[in-house]
Amino acid sequence: MKNIRKDIEALKEIVKNEQNNEFNEKLLDVVEMILEKVEELQVNIETIDETVTLLNDDLSGVQDELFEELTLEELEEHEEEYCEVICSNCNKTLYVEKEMLSGKEEIPCPYCNKNFNI
Repeated sequence: MKNIRKDIEALKEIVKNEQNNEFNEKLLDVVEMILEKVEELQVNIETIDETVTLLNDDLSGVQDELFEELTLEELEEHEEEYCEVICSNCNKTLYVEKEMLSGKEEIPCPYCNKNFNI
């Protein structure tokens, strides 16, 4: 962007010495406005990129907590609270709280994102 700005300034100097300056000056004004908008868009894109990165990190943390895999020791400790279920779509094993199963006919699979019957 700095190079473009320098080139515009150099063109302005040339235009000062040329005839038919009105057209050239207007053209340079338009180019300069476009450059300013592009710089503004770059700042906005950087801000959006930072925001998306932060949201992604937050979401990853939430997903880890929601869909954490249990070790065998943890599963034995909570054996009474959890039930082993196999997704009929992707055939992955899930450990689901028994409370979650009561009264529901189907649940979402965190691996394939499809609902399956219990």
